[in-house]
Amino acid sequence: MAQTTSYKRSFAGSVGAGMKSVFGNDGRRYFVLEHKVSSKYHKAGESQRIIVDEIEIGRDPRCQVRFDESFSTVSRRHAAIVRDGDNWKLVQLSKTNSTYLNGHKVDKEWYLQNGDEIQLSTNGPKLGFITPAGDKGLVKSIGMTARLSLFRQQALRPYKKAVSILAACLILGCGLGAFYLHELYQKNREQAALIALNEENHARAMAVQDSLLNQASSEREKLTSELSNLKKQFGKVSKQQRNIAVSTGNIDNSAINACLPNVFFIYPTSIDVTLPNGESGTIDCAERNAPGWSGTGFLLDNGTFVTARHVIEAWSFWMSGNDADENLAQLNAIMNNGGKVRARFTAISSSGKRLELTSDQFAMNRSADRVHHNEDGFKMSMGGDGGTDFAYARVGQSGGLKFNPSASTSLDRGTKLTVLGFPLGLGANSPSSIKPISSTATVGIDGLDRGVILTSETNFEHGCSGGPALIMDADGNYSVVGIVSAIAGRNTGFIVPISAIN
Repeated sequence: MAQTTSYKRSFAGSVGAGMKSVFGNDGRRYFVLEHKVSSKYHKAGESQRIIVDEIEIGRDPRCQVRFDESFSTVSRRHAAIVRDGDNWKLVQLSKTNSTYLNGHKVDKEWYLQNGDEIQLSTNGPKLGFITPAGDKGLVKSIGMTARLSLFRQQALRPYKKAVSILAACLILGCGLGAFYLHELYQKNREQAALIALNEENHARAMAVQDSLLNQASSEREKLTSELSNLKKQFGKVSKQQRNIAVSTGNIDNSAINACLPNVFFIYPTSIDVTLPNGESGTIDCAERNAPGWSGTGFLLDNGTFVTARHVIEAWSFWMSGNDADENLAQLNAIMNNGGKVRARFTAISSSGKRLELTSDQFAMNRSADRVHHNEDGFKMSMGGDGGTDFAYARVGQSGGLKFNPSASTSLDRGTKLTVLGFPLGLGANSPSSIKPISSTATVGIDGLDRGVILTSETNFEHGCSGGPALIMDADGNYSVVGIVSAIAGRNTGFIVPISAIN
């Protein structure tokens, strides 16, 4: 067969072509590779649906079809299967180990036909090449969730490092605060997992509790007897000493308690996705490996629900530390390349009030976002900071927290702030048990620093993101001055001034 255009793996060719393969015209088809030998990564008889335009086969971790180190005659990058118009061709990559098609050695490349057998080296593992017939062979016949999962595995995985480098460039452009937003997202995701774990282990905990109560009952009887003896021993203490009054210094929590019903635990229940080709579907966040996160929100007395932007648009903050979250990176790619992403949220307060919200209800400021365009037009973005990490929606609810926009931009160094939220998942054990936790922070610099209230002695934790930061007036009443955005290290906090809400 005459050699066609030489194959070369590229970021644009994998991710860009992958986007077109998954989200392009309705007539695009996929193929199946059937594993005929068991390995660490695949069992004999297992089938892999391939929906992107190019894949590589070998022992390299970046290969979409990977074999373990026990297959010593399989090269790191052994062979590739590449789309060529409406056909597929097998490309030889290894310079040391051969590839065979139906028993014949492939020198450079050869077109594949339905039912062909691929073998990697003499006596190496075999793969069956299958092209499903009719409508079953169309990419669109694969469900939305499964297709997005395949896209992550086949288009993003080989370039995870490149995507991470891209994210690092975007983060550097956004400034220091953006990094901590990504870290905060990851902690919020862990918080959601902890909540699920708490519910799963509830029955077990109750059983342990019953056992401890029985043990405590026995210990109580013993302590009661010992206490009686102690009373007799100290019976000679002087009447004057016994009558000393001890002041307990009771604290009045009524003011802060009055704020709690207006603080909400918020989490996504599903994500509506519209692909660039107009096809739409829904991802259930309860499904395994589906995107998921959580945060805090609050209601103002003008009927506005407020939270952090990274709680509502987590896909705009898809980088966490040095790792790209593949679920969120994928949603970011869809949003930036002609598609649409809309998350559905449930927000629950301690009073039992429940709000059903969608991300497109919220007003946000994207002016500080950084956008990167690849050579083929493919682009991704990263949410910015500088006081833009806020989101608000008019929900028309009565009541709510008072807020003080003018004070929020001119707080003095040393001003004490009270923060309400769900640090490390505490206070949100289940939808029926929502109890916001009170934390504190101290204003570290007069006014604003790069658009945010910078705090020191910061005691709020991951999970408080989107929660209210309040000050107390001379009459002992609380009002909101900020929205929790992120923390840096152990003591430094970033709070968006409530004046950002127009």
